[in-house]
Amino acid sequence: MRILSFLTDPPVVVAILVHLELPHEPPLISPARGPPQGDFLDQTPAFDPSDAEPIPDFVAPHLC
Repeated sequence: MRILSFLTDPPVVVAILVHLELPHEPPLISPARGPPQGDFLDQTPAFDPSDAEPIPDFVAPHLC
């Protein structure tokens, strides 16, 4: 597949999309929102984000 031409004249593009019964207006943009905060941090009272990650108490199979 290769590009033979492309259209840049907006009225022509809209006319073709309307004829093909395709959407010819851009979708509405929803306002941005922040991420849910509860999913990212452990909210237990003993949680300290500056603490180091604990060392796992298992041996990797390829190291045995």
